[in-house]
Amino acid sequence: MGYFFQSMCEEIVATGGILDKFIGDCIMALWNVPRRVEGHASAACRAALRMQTALMGLSEKWCLEGLPEVKFRTGINTARVLVGNYGCDYRINYTALGDGVNLASRLE
Repeated sequence: MGYFFQSMCEEIVATGGILDKFIGDCIMALWNVPRRVEGHASAACRAALRMQTALMGLSEKWCLEGLPEVKFRTGINTARVLVGNYGCDYRINYTALGDGVNLASRLE
């Protein structure tokens, strides 16, 4: 999974996104925070396409090594959400919260 995460995160960063967190085998990424990104919705779509292309290359290599196929899905949404440091006394994360985040997860 390390190769997968590295490859996917490189595409996110290359399009102006930031890695929010890993959730199991999922990646949550954000655009337009903490700095403004012009065309952030298009950038997120470009990242998804670049990630699919990158995964095709990885899949070919892994198939030759006898490893199982990895599938990829994307959920993209643009909305006003709360972004900042959230948590409790035991742990704080910089993340996004709100209905728009939940919708993106469900679109996946």
